[in-house]
Amino acid sequence: MKRFTNIFTRSLLSLVLIAGVFGLRAAPVYADSFGLEATRNQTQFKSSQQSLPQLIGTVISIALSLIGFVFLGLAMYAGFKWMTAGGESKDVGLARDTLINASIGAVLIVGAYALTNFLFTDVIGKIQ
Repeated sequence: MKRFTNIFTRSLLSLVLIAGVFGLRAAPVYADSFGLEATRNQTQFKSSQQSLPQLIGTVISIALSLIGFVFLGLAMYAGFKWMTAGGESKDVGLARDTLINASIGAVLIVGAYALTNFLFTDVIGKIQ
């Protein structure tokens, strides 16, 4: 059973890391060289250049998304450990503690995202 748990944990961690690395952003499309500049100007994608506050906000958003993936992995791991505890109070307690700590971390992540979103949209937007 311990071997299966170890394989499951490593597989889940690998899946979360792969999804985080490949799901971050799409590569930019440079339409200028194909004569599609007029089409690009008619869409909502006017320019790929971002100001410094927008870039910092994007980086923070991506970092918080990756941390959200970590929470999801911890929650799934804790749930798996709880289901496979077999009624042993020590294992159930460890799984419960992991789930509680992951939930506290998720609340902190949501709070951090709300704070940065407020700062970068309302406060910095009104300063500029």
